[in-house]
Amino acid sequence: MSYTLTDLDAMSIEDANALPFDDRDHLLDLIIADGRHQSTDQHSYRVGLYSDYFEEDMVRMLKVRAVKVLPRGTTSSGFDGVKVGDTDEGQYRAAFRHIETSLTAAGTGFNRVVILMVFLTDMDNWPMFNEVYREFIADPPCRAVIGTTQLAQKTLAVEIVECVAYKVAP
Repeated sequence: MSYTLTDLDAMSIEDANALPFDDRDHLLDLIIADGRHQSTDQHSYRVGLYSDYFEEDMVRMLKVRAVKVLPRGTTSSGFDGVKVGDTDEGQYRAAFRHIETSLTAAGTGFNRVVILMVFLTDMDNWPMFNEVYREFIADPPCRAVIGTTQLAQKTLAVEIVECVAYKVAP
């Protein structure tokens, strides 16, 4: 059966917790989609880049046994400390791939990211960064992109400082 949020809202926590994993997993996608909001109906240049706010419905999250996933800050540097990517665009992709690796290892993905904070060393690359971002992010989380003069390694162009996602506990 494919449950709806109305079905979930009518269930007790115990009944919802007893649902099979696949049903709870599907419901988590609905909860996250329902929690993403824009402040107004006005269209702007930011369409598809981020949500204005996310409402974390803890009752629904408890019902599906959602777990918050918080990957570490990630740059384009590999685990060996060597920069991945010869260009800023290449570094942006590498940083997103590194976060994707962490999300996958935790049992979730970009579709369940609700908060993302990024530091860029060159804000003139904003349009290029957004193009790479769209390759990885289909469901826009709340997002902040902040310009900085440099990161811990001077040759790095990007750091994904904060990423908050969810998954369903088995």
